Amino acid sequence: MQLGPDDIQIDMYSLARVAVGESFRIAIEIHSESSRVLPATRLVASSQSGYVRKCSVEVPAIEPYKEVTVYLEVRVQPTTDIELCNSVITFEYHGVKIRRWAPMYCFSGRLDGYIPYHPDAPSYNIVLFGIAGASKSSFLNSVITLLTADYTAVHRAAVGGGERHNSRHLVKYDLDGLRVTLWDTWGLTPNNYQNGDLQLLLDGSLPSGWDMDYVYDQFRNQLEQNSGTRGSRAQHAVLFFIPHGSLDKQDGTDLIKTTFDQINHLTQMLLLPRTEE
Repeated sequence: MQLGPDDIQIDMYSLARVAVGESFRIAIEIHSESSRVLPATRLVASSQSGYVRKCSVEVPAIEPYKEVTVYLEVRVQPTTDIELCNSVITFEYHGVKIRRWAPMYCFSGRLDGYIPYHPDAPSYNIVLFGIAGASKSSFLNSVITLLTADYTAVHRAAVGGGERHNSRHLVKYDLDGLRVTLWDTWGLTPNNYQNGDLQLLLDGSLPSGWDMDYVYDQFRNQLEQNSGTRGSRAQHAVLFFIPHGSLDKQDGTDLIKTTFDQINHLTQMLLLPRTEE
């Protein structure tokens, strides 16, 4: 039986997270848009990258305009190359080929069992910090999107650019199903993070929702009353975003060096976005 691409719709959903290089199980929904009964056949899955090995599953007959769900154990190449696993899976059904992205969510299994080493921290805290306009919020949206089970692009943090502040509050984002929390901050300029604000942020003294214009001393009593939860907000690592263009300016490099000295006791990763500047 020969079908056209308008006769069927195929959707896939990951049933569990796995590590890169491990086989994974998916649910495949096949929707019939045809007025004819679709005979039983096998659905075949493969990928051009070679990460997904050719595998198949039996699909029963589908009545007109109905749908069925089948489950497929996707066999993969034993590799640790993350670039290969984030690939398109091609499904072939009655001669029709439909391509679907395998979301990165599928391959975050090793994060599932992660337990933060800090006894007071329910999750591993990572602060996104850096020069104003360095694409911190864009990075945050990308990470949340990649770790989302479906294919919907996520835009939780406002995105802009330049030297203006798109993030004006300290905001935490718990990653769905993982014991990892990302903290978005306002951008670093020569005129902010004064009076020890950065250290207060890193040691967990500042709660989510803290405004960049707040003065710690004005809220000292309230914050000290809630100091018992400070350990849950203490930062374990810093992603330091530095626009490439800021390295060409002496005042920019001075600010970066001074700030780096304040975070060198934590695990760090330096990111250089906007390298085209």
